Amino acid sequence: MKPASIFAVAAISLSAAQTASADVWAERQALAAIASEITALERLVHDASEMAEADTRVEFNYDFLMRDLETIRAGIATHLSQPMNPVMPAGGEGLAGAYSKGNK
Repeated sequence: MKPASIFAVAAISLSAAQTASADVWAERQALAAIASEITALERLVHDASEMAEADTRVEFNYDFLMRDLETIRAGIATHLSQPMNPVMPAGGEGLAGAYSKGNK
């Protein structure tokens, strides 16, 4: 393989890894924003539960909703707390790394 080809392959691999890394961080940022919105939503649910009339024919189960919101937020927190592995491009062979020729 010519040196120019090796550099082209390396540049493409690095670009793909950077794009994947940027996507991972964008996803993490979006998930953190969702968790924050769930916290705000919980306040609204609490306020709505305070306004609910107890003697209505059909009652909304605010406790179930709050548990579901907590479950979702906990799932997001668990995902965000997991250590991130280095992003590696999918497929392809690794570099050999041994560029010196030894005597046989």
